[in-house]
Amino acid sequence: HDGGTVVVIQGPRFSTRAESADFARSGWEIINMTQAPEAQLIRELELCYVNIAVVTDYDTGVVGEVEPVTHAAVLEKFNATLGTLRDSLARLIPEAAKTARACQCATGMAAAG
Repeated sequence: HDGGTVVVIQGPRFSTRAESADFARSGWEIINMTQAPEAQLIRELELCYVNIAVVTDYDTGVVGEVEPVTHAAVLEKFNATLGTLRDSLARLIPEAAKTARACQCATGMAAAG
């Protein structure tokens, strides 16, 4: 997903239709349960961080366009992507380890004053 805004909900759970409608009205494009508070905690530790997410389903707010999601369907999709996830991490981690940091992660708390 190239761009857009993520709303983070406390999970694990599915959002209600009312919540989904509110999220859509607010302009949020992705609903996620694992984007925060991890990102804030990682910044406090001044570590580099990337979130890798598996899109498992369309939201319940997409009424009439897709079948309502089930827990079993989410697990099936997640399990189907585990191989790709493992392969990606096996390639990314060694590359990250040998790449010099050119980011501001190491000084992320400097402006926290």
